[in-house]
Formats: sequence, C-alpha cells, structure tokens
Amino acid sequence: MKKSGFTLIELSIVLVIIGLLTGGSFKVLKIMRERAQISRAHDDVQVAKQAVIGNTILNSNTLPSQAFFDANLSGVKNNQHQLFYADDTALETTNICAVQTTTLKVKTPTKTIDNIAFVVASEGANHNMQTAKINNQVKTYDYAKKVDDSTSPVNIVENYDDVVDWVTLPQLQQEARCQDNQLRIVNTSLPSANAGTTYNVKIVIDGKNYSSPVLTCNFSSSTGANGFTSDSSNFTITNSNTIAHTSTEVDCNVTAQGAKPTSKKFTITVN
Repeated sequence: MKKSGFTLIELSIVLVIIGLLTGGSFKVLKIMRERAQISRAHDDVQVAKQAVIGNTILNSNTLPSQAFFDANLSGVKNNQHQLFYADDTALETTNICAVQTTTLKVKTPTKTIDNIAFVVASEGANHNMQTAKINNQVKTYDYAKKVDDSTSPVNIVENYDDVVDWVTLPQLQQEARCQDNQLRIVNTSLPSANAGTTYNVKIVIDGKNYSSPVLTCNFSSSTGANGFTSDSSNFTITNSNTIAHTSTEVDCNVTAQGAKPTSKKFTITVN
C-alpha cells in the first residue's frame, strides 16, 4: 500500500505561506494599535484643552499654572507620560479680558501663529514626547520629520507623531465672554452747553465685573479746556465758569484693575 504525505517542497511552500500570513497579521495589528493610540491622544488633548478653558473661567479668567495643570488637568494613563502644557505665564495672574496680545507662538511647517494663550500636546504612538516650548515658541512638524525638541523624560530623535492643539487669546476671550464684561462708555454724545451757565453731565460707564473704574477726560478748544473739568470717581463733566462760544473736543478714558481700558471722543457745542 502506497503511503501519502507532503514532500519537502510542499512543506516549504506551506511554511512560507504561514509566515507571510503571520507577518501580515502582525503588521495589520501594529497599524491598528498605532491608530488607536493616536485616537486616544486626540481625545486626551481635547479633554485637557476644555479643562484648561473651564478652569480659566472659574479662576477669575486667569490660566492655570504648569504645576496646577500637571496635578489636576493632566492624567497619567497606561504608563504614558503626562500631557505637555505651555502657556503665556503672564496670563496666570492677569485677567485674560484685559490683555490684547501674548508672547507665546506656535510655529507649524507652513506658518507662525501669534497671540497663543496655551498649548496642549500628547505623545503619539511612539510614546516619546517630542514637543517643547523654546523661547516662547512651540514648534510642530510633519510626520516625516525626525526630531525631538523635548529632552525629558527621554531624548530620541524619530518621526514626529505628537498630537498638538492650541487656543489663541481671542478664542479664549470668546469662551470667557469677555465681550460681555468689557468696560464701556455708554454715552453716544454729550449735550450742548450755554455760555455763562453751569454744565453738569454724567458719563455712564458699563463694566459691572470691575470695581473702582476711573474716568479721565482731556479737553481742547481754541481757548484750551474752556473751563471744563471731569470728576474721576463721580464720572461727571462739569463747568461752573464762563464758557466761550466755541466747541470743545473731549477725549474720555476709563481704566479699572484687570480691565482693558476704553475710550471715547465727544464734542461739546457751546451756544
């Protein structure tokens, strides 16, 4: 009776096929794992970004410090390192609604973005944080770029795969609804004055979230201030002297602690 079985060549072919299938499976699994890690990194960055915004609003419109972020807003997961956080440190003690510019920038492969309030980043699938703040600038790179700007906790130059997001100062001010809380001079015009009579007008200031605003007005005409004065705390413009028959230009400014100054110009016509 003739025995049946595999020849060495057939066995070799089978082993090669098994090897190819196994190698391909491992490659697919590696790609899937890396994609899952990048997706989780995106989620972590977005959660942390919203946490920073919320903490800023709760903390009188000031940014959290690096220490507070590390302790409260950046969780360590699955042996990953803490998230990267960089901010304009001046905004940790200054109301963001009172600021017009920041010193922090983000430089991408195609452009530089100014007026950054803060940056959050997560290491990607390589488990290597490659993003750093250097001279008030955070750089991001294309994946093909081999780089490691961060020397801690490890310094390994490899393809850049960090997930980075940032919030500009205008975006943060919009989230904090700064436009609803700004100092504002409500008056759109000032009434005319009559020569030889007392003049007393109230300057209406809106800025309910700021205490002790101060009003300063400068007056100019062909005869100088033409007798007009302003009261810094009562917010009035008065004139008890004889007024010349000439128009007077008024430039009023309002300031308050932690607020962006505001100003408005008027003309007082003297009859």
